[in-house]
Amino acid sequence: MKLKLSYLFFALALLFAADGFAQVDRRIAPNQYKRQKSKDKQKDFIQQAADYYKKELKLDDFQAAAVREIMEAERDQITSLSTDQETTVAERKDKAKAIYDRIDGKILPLLSEDQKKKYKELRKIEDEQAVDLESDK
Repeated sequence: MKLKLSYLFFALALLFAADGFAQVDRRIAPNQYKRQKSKDKQKDFIQQAADYYKKELKLDDFQAAAVREIMEAERDQITSLSTDQETTVAERKDKAKAIYDRIDGKILPLLSEDQKKKYKELRKIEDEQAVDLESDK
Protein backbone atom coordinates (compact mmCIF):
# COMPACT_ATOMS: atom_id res chain seq x y z
CA MET A 1 0.00 0.00 0.00
CA LYS A 2 2.83 2.38 0.83
CA LEU A 3 4.43 1.54 -2.50
CA LYS A 4 1.22 2.34 -4.42
CA LEU A 5 0.79 5.56 -2.48
CA SER A 6 4.36 6.60 -3.20
CA TYR A 7 3.88 5.80 -6.93
CA LEU A 8 0.67 7.85 -6.95
CA PHE A 9 2.42 10.74 -5.19
CA PHE A 10 5.33 10.52 -7.63
CA ALA A 11 2.96 10.48 -10.67
CA LEU A 12 1.01 13.50 -9.40
CA ALA A 13 4.23 15.39 -8.65
CA LEU A 14 5.51 14.62 -12.15
CA LEU A 15 2.21 15.68 -13.69
CA PHE A 16 2.16 19.03 -11.88
CA ALA A 17 5.86 19.63 -12.53
CA ALA A 18 5.43 19.02 -16.27
CA ASP A 19 2.47 21.39 -16.32
CA GLY A 20 4.59 24.07 -14.64
CA PHE A 21 7.37 23.74 -17.21
CA ALA A 22 4.90 24.04 -20.08
CA GLN A 23 4.35 27.72 -19.34
CA VAL A 24 5.99 30.15 -21.78
CA ASP A 25 7.67 33.26 -20.54
CA ARG A 26 6.27 36.03 -22.76
CA ARG A 27 8.67 38.58 -21.32
CA ILE A 28 11.55 37.27 -23.42
CA ALA A 29 10.80 39.58 -26.35
CA PRO A 30 8.31 42.21 -25.25
CA ASN A 31 9.22 44.45 -28.20
CA GLN A 32 9.08 41.83 -30.88
CA TYR A 33 5.94 43.26 -32.46
CA LYS A 34 6.93 46.88 -32.24
CA ARG A 35 8.33 48.65 -35.26
CA GLN A 36 12.11 48.81 -35.18
CA LYS A 37 13.62 52.26 -35.25
CA SER A 38 15.64 52.78 -38.37
CA LYS A 39 19.33 52.62 -37.68
CA ASP A 40 20.02 54.34 -40.97
CA LYS A 41 18.15 57.57 -40.64
CA GLN A 42 17.54 59.05 -44.02
CA LYS A 43 20.36 61.39 -44.86
CA ASP A 44 19.82 64.90 -46.06
CA PHE A 45 19.92 65.08 -49.88
CA ILE A 46 22.61 67.76 -49.73
CA GLN A 47 24.77 65.53 -47.54
CA GLN A 48 24.19 62.57 -49.86
CA ALA A 49 25.25 64.60 -52.89
CA ALA A 50 28.31 65.96 -51.11
CA ASP A 51 29.33 62.46 -49.97
CA TYR A 52 28.79 61.12 -53.50
CA TYR A 53 30.99 63.81 -55.06
CA LYS A 54 33.62 63.38 -52.36
CA LYS A 55 33.83 59.67 -53.09
CA GLU A 56 33.63 59.83 -56.89
CA LEU A 57 35.89 62.84 -57.37
CA LYS A 58 38.25 61.97 -54.50
CA LEU A 59 37.83 65.42 -52.98
CA ASP A 60 39.97 66.55 -50.08
CA ASP A 61 38.29 67.88 -46.94
CA PHE A 62 38.40 71.51 -48.06
CA GLN A 63 36.85 70.72 -51.44
CA ALA A 64 34.17 68.51 -49.86
CA ALA A 65 33.22 71.23 -47.37
CA ALA A 66 33.11 73.83 -50.15
CA VAL A 67 30.89 71.61 -52.34
CA ARG A 68 28.56 71.03 -49.43
CA GLU A 69 28.32 74.78 -48.71
CA ILE A 70 27.71 75.59 -52.37
CA MET A 71 24.88 73.08 -52.53
CA GLU A 72 23.54 74.22 -49.17
CA ALA A 73 23.25 77.76 -50.53
CA GLU A 74 20.96 76.44 -53.28
CA ARG A 75 18.87 74.23 -50.96
CA ASP A 76 15.80 76.49 -50.94
CA GLN A 77 15.70 76.72 -54.72
CA ILE A 78 16.13 72.95 -55.12
CA THR A 79 13.38 72.11 -52.63
CA SER A 80 11.04 74.70 -54.13
CA LEU A 81 11.22 72.80 -57.44
CA SER A 82 9.58 69.73 -55.96
CA THR A 83 6.97 71.62 -53.94
CA ASP A 84 5.94 74.14 -56.61
CA GLN A 85 2.79 72.69 -58.21
CA GLU A 86 1.86 75.79 -60.20
CA THR A 87 4.70 75.59 -62.72
CA THR A 88 4.81 73.25 -65.67
CA VAL A 89 7.32 70.47 -66.05
CA ALA A 90 9.21 72.43 -68.69
CA GLU A 91 9.48 75.48 -66.42
CA ARG A 92 10.72 73.32 -63.53
CA LYS A 93 13.24 71.70 -65.85
CA ASP A 94 14.51 75.13 -66.92
CA LYS A 95 14.74 76.27 -63.29
CA ALA A 96 16.60 73.09 -62.34
CA LYS A 97 19.05 73.60 -65.21
CA ALA A 98 19.67 77.19 -64.07
CA ILE A 99 20.25 76.06 -60.48
CA TYR A 100 22.65 73.31 -61.49
CA ASP A 101 24.47 75.64 -63.90
CA ARG A 102 25.06 78.01 -60.94
CA ILE A 103 26.25 75.10 -58.79
CA ASP A 104 28.54 73.85 -61.58
CA GLY A 105 29.95 77.36 -62.05
CA LYS A 106 30.90 77.51 -58.36
CA ILE A 107 32.21 73.95 -58.03
CA LEU A 108 34.36 73.71 -61.17
CA PRO A 109 36.95 76.34 -60.08
CA LEU A 110 37.63 74.30 -56.94
CA LEU A 111 38.55 71.13 -58.84
CA SER A 112 41.75 69.93 -60.45
CA GLU A 113 41.74 69.12 -64.18
CA ASP A 114 41.15 65.39 -63.59
CA GLN A 115 38.38 66.14 -61.14
CA LYS A 116 36.77 68.59 -63.58
CA LYS A 117 36.76 65.94 -66.29
CA LYS A 118 35.21 63.37 -63.95
CA TYR A 119 32.68 65.93 -62.63
CA LYS A 120 31.51 66.75 -66.15
CA GLU A 121 31.10 63.03 -66.87
CA LEU A 122 29.06 62.58 -63.69
CA ARG A 123 26.85 65.57 -64.50
CA LYS A 124 26.29 64.21 -68.02
CA ILE A 125 25.18 60.87 -66.57
CA GLU A 126 22.90 62.63 -64.07
CA ASP A 127 21.34 64.68 -66.88
CA GLU A 128 20.75 61.53 -68.94
CA GLN A 129 19.10 59.84 -65.96
CA ALA A 130 16.85 62.86 -65.44
CA VAL A 131 15.77 62.69 -69.10
CA ASP A 132 15.10 58.94 -68.72
CA LEU A 133 12.93 59.61 -65.67
CA GLU A 134 10.92 62.22 -67.60
CA SER A 135 10.34 59.85 -70.50
CA ASP A 136 9.07 57.15 -68.08
CA LYS A 137 6.29 59.40 -66.80
